[in-house]
Order: sequence, then structure tokens, then C-alpha cells
Amino acid sequence: MKMNNWITNANKVRAWASNEEPSDNLQAVMLSLTLGENAGNDDLRSTYWTAIRSIGSTMEGFPAARRGRESTLTEGQETVIMAVEAKVTSAFAQIPTEYHELLLAVIVPHGRTGGVFADFSELVSNQVRQAHNYMMVSLKDNRWDGEKIDKNGVPMIQERPVPTKDTKTSEGEEEE
Repeated sequence: MKMNNWITNANKVRAWASNEEPSDNLQAVMLSLTLGENAGNDDLRSTYWTAIRSIGSTMEGFPAARRGRESTLTEGQETVIMAVEAKVTSAFAQIPTEYHELLLAVIVPHGRTGGVFADFSELVSNQVRQAHNYMMVSLKDNRWDGEKIDKNGVPMIQERPVPTKDTKTSEGEEEE
């Protein structure tokens, strides 16, 4: 595995691991990351990565391998986005359990999905996905560079402009 790919994948796994409870499997993944960092060549790194994927696949929320086309994000942008997603997950983990039922009753999936979230982790996953989408749209709209964060790890995104009456036009309006 090439070093650039290793760094990108390892950062994703580290961001995920920072919110996990200590366990033997997590220790094995972290040890394999350390060994892979010190590996002398791409083949050895690939061997360690295979072990990491194999162990991680048995753990909930382990970062999935990328499918499809190559990401257009830089390594720095991917690292920041993964760290922000981990912080969002961590923020929701701080909500006391006694409030989960309340939140599940009043926060529902958007759009035509209907229904409610099956459990709190599904709600959290949805919120993390919304945060990811907002960051990606902000990058596309040039309201964020994908790397600028404050000292607390909060992305420094310019707000979306609020549409004014002047920018809205109706179909029935005619020019004079």
C-alpha cells in the first residue's frame, strides 16, 4: 500500500477509534497501525492493512473502504472532515441516555422517508451524514476550504447567504 493511501486510511481509522470503548480488537487495530507506520515497504504496509480491515470489519462503525471514483479532496481536507465527523459523533454521545427517547420522538428523518429513527445510533448516523453533506456543499460553494478549523476543531464555514426578496423572482412577473 502506497504511503499516501496508508496515511489517508489510517487517519480515518484513528478518528473512528478515538470514540470507541477500549477492547482487545481495538488494541490490535491500533498496534497494526503503529506497525504499518514503521513498515519499510508498501508490501508490508498492505499486509498490516489487511489485518486492520479484517479485525475492524467485526467492529461497529469501522470506516468502510472507499468505493467508486477517487476522492477529489486533499489528504488534509479528508483528515479534517473525518475529525469533525468524529467530534459530531462524540457530541451526541455526551447526551444523557434519559433524553434519547425524547429526541427520537421529535427528531425524524427528513423528506419522504417518513417514520422515525429506529434507535439513537441511527439518529446520530443521520446527523453525522448531514454534517458531512453540509461540509461538502460548503467546499463546492467555496464557503470553506476544507481545512480551516478553530482551536476547538469547529470548521470555519461561511454561512449560506439568506435569499432576499430582490433575488427571488416569480414566474408570473413580467419585465416592463
